[in-house]
Amino acid sequence: MPQEASVQRFTSNICRESDLRIEQIENVPSAENETPRKYRAKAKGQPFVPTDAPLATLGEKPPSSVRLRRASEIKVTPISWVWPGWLAQGKMHILGGQPGSGKTTLAMKIAATVTTGGQWPDGTTATKGNVIIWSGEDDPADTLIPRLAISGADLARVFFVEDVLEGRERRPFDPAKDIASLRRAIEAAGGAVLLVVDPIVSAVAGDSHKNSETRRSLQPLVDLAGSVGAALVGITHFTKGTAGREPIERITGSLAFGALARVVMVAAARPGRPTSPTGAR
Repeated sequence: MPQEASVQRFTSNICRESDLRIEQIENVPSAENETPRKYRAKAKGQPFVPTDAPLATLGEKPPSSVRLRRASEIKVTPISWVWPGWLAQGKMHILGGQPGSGKTTLAMKIAATVTTGGQWPDGTTATKGNVIIWSGEDDPADTLIPRLAISGADLARVFFVEDVLEGRERRPFDPAKDIASLRRAIEAAGGAVLLVVDPIVSAVAGDSHKNSETRRSLQPLVDLAGSVGAALVGITHFTKGTAGREPIERITGSLAFGALARVVMVAAARPGRPTSPTGAR
């Protein structure tokens, strides 16, 4: 048959260019009275090793396989910190708190410190670099930029994620499908040291109270942070009626928000100084 002749020519070419031979191992009659065959390759002169692995029929997609890597082959690397003990490069962090506790103000102060390579409250020096902010709550023009300016930020190092241009059409940024485009934009801007997402639940396409959906939605952002070497800070609220619980249990939504984070931080108003927020981890 023409198909059989084509297969024979294909396998002959493979064998001539390699130390393999192809053997037919099974005939599988089809509904069209044709005879597609299954083949496997082995080194010339070597016996086949029995295996339970599934065999693919010619024309079928080969079965998927899991790749294992020995721990001895993986190079151990230390964590690089933007703020030692608080913000790690390539990792996700959560900044939570009650409404009005100063979460966004604190995040903008952190961003300003990164843009200037300034000093953290503990006296250590920040890793200097660009900051990427994706905000779905506050307007950059009348809220975020004034807070950044008051905090002494180098505004030339701050970039806000806006819409996405597709041809002549514009649409809102969608983390489910625009992460690759955002990565290219970050690289074109000279890289980034800090990514701020406010609120982090806006990155969850499904139900933010379901662990699997939350993890699946956040993973692209976590991967983005790892690929560009930036600390990812997601801002969120506390769940009502959770006073007295552990901070990680107070984060709104699934426990995956806290489980995926390297560090969970909280913002709170100081007693007697409600306009001066403080942070803790």
